[in-house]
Amino acid sequence: MGEAQVHYDVGVLGSFQQRFLIDAPKEALAEGGGLTLDGHVAVFPLLRVGGWVTGEASKVLDGSDVRGIFSGGLRVKIVSPWPRGSWRMWLATGFGYDGLVTKDAGGGFFEVPAIFGGSYRIRKPIVFLMELQTRVGFGFWGSYYDGRAGTDTVSIALAFGVGIDG
Repeated sequence: MGEAQVHYDVGVLGSFQQRFLIDAPKEALAEGGGLTLDGHVAVFPLLRVGGWVTGEASKVLDGSDVRGIFSGGLRVKIVSPWPRGSWRMWLATGFGYDGLVTKDAGGGFFEVPAIFGGSYRIRKPIVFLMELQTRVGFGFWGSYYDGRAGTDTVSIALAFGVGIDG
């Protein structure tokens, strides 16, 4: 008798992040890096659902304090049937929440990511991961966003990592 297989993927990615702070007293950018752990389970052959958690450190380029941003959420991943073999490509989106802390303020917001990703199978089941990520934030609250800084409305990241694709 045949055995049912559960297809899944788990990855750890490091990213270079650029955040565009909208509604700031002056145009501001925040740069930093993050570490993400994500995982998905196949619902259908090319559709996976899962979640992510990220820890990020970023610094607004106006000399203010380093910010810690911790996020997590659910995501849907559509895997392309092409190319075949060692390469894979996908699109992903989802919904998450970000908590932000500095040494004297805090806050939070919701986000919707849009991700274009790819992987290269190094050796079954180990893969090298690459993602171009953009995130749109909304619903900002907290002392950090009360008029002293702009909102983290858009961010762009380039991420690389390793994972298991089973």
